[in-house]
Amino acid sequence: MLEMYTIEQLAAFAEYGTFSKVAEVLHTSQPAISRSMRKLEGELGVTLFDRGKNRIALNSLGELAARQARLVISAHDALVRTVQDADRQSRTFSYGSIAPAPMWELTPILSQLFMGMTVSSDLQETEDVLLKGLDDGTYNLVVLLRPPKGTAYFSQPFFREKLAVLLPAAHRLADRKMLHLRDLAGESLLIHNKIGFWYSLCRKKIPQATFFEQNELSALREIVRRSELPSFVTDVSDRAMPVPRGRIMVPLADREVDVQFFCVCKAEKAKEYAAVFSALKRVQK
Repeated sequence: MLEMYTIEQLAAFAEYGTFSKVAEVLHTSQPAISRSMRKLEGELGVTLFDRGKNRIALNSLGELAARQARLVISAHDALVRTVQDADRQSRTFSYGSIAPAPMWELTPILSQLFMGMTVSSDLQETEDVLLKGLDDGTYNLVVLLRPPKGTAYFSQPFFREKLAVLLPAAHRLADRKMLHLRDLAGESLLIHNKIGFWYSLCRKKIPQATFFEQNELSALREIVRRSELPSFVTDVSDRAMPVPRGRIMVPLADREVDVQFFCVCKAEKAKEYAAVFSALKRVQK
């Protein structure tokens, strides 16, 4: 039976052209490579190399064998990957979300329901990426802004979230009862860049604005507290981070900023995840 290491060495020789380079790359010795190739020729019953006094090269059979070796290596790697991925998925509950707030509620629920498993979460800006991940098995469950069409999915409403803007008390818009995102055109704004779809929505709907992005929430909160720049908050995040002194929270009237989240799984998994959806009903806001 052919040994995997000899197949790998043959493929490496086809790539690098000398035993010395193959030995260097594979962290072995040149005589060991030479012995392996002679062993391979013996097992196949053919000559794979043209050997000269100071030169060795693959002959036509050797080149054919090297091409087949690469296919074997690729199939071997695919087998290992597939089995390891299946094992990892069997021990991991993975979900993706279109916004961070649903993750604050969902992760503790899943950790309690799937004790002994790793709960993995992923924040995305677009629903297409999340649905693709649900379809290909990357995610067990996703949180979207609308239930997907078709009978292939089961969805359940989760909770609502609404965006507002935080303004310094002396800001020109601070006395307004309600604003639209377009009213912030031309402003310099603080924004957290790990907020899922909220990030692209704000950048799209506020023209000619300058965004000062932060990827650490703690740093953003400190800058909000100390600066005079407008920033954003939601009715959900406000519970975790109360409005700082000297700031006014002004609601936004845009239809797109008042959102309903939906938890979605593949239809055939609805019964398996019934306990998850039952628990989610108890935290609907």
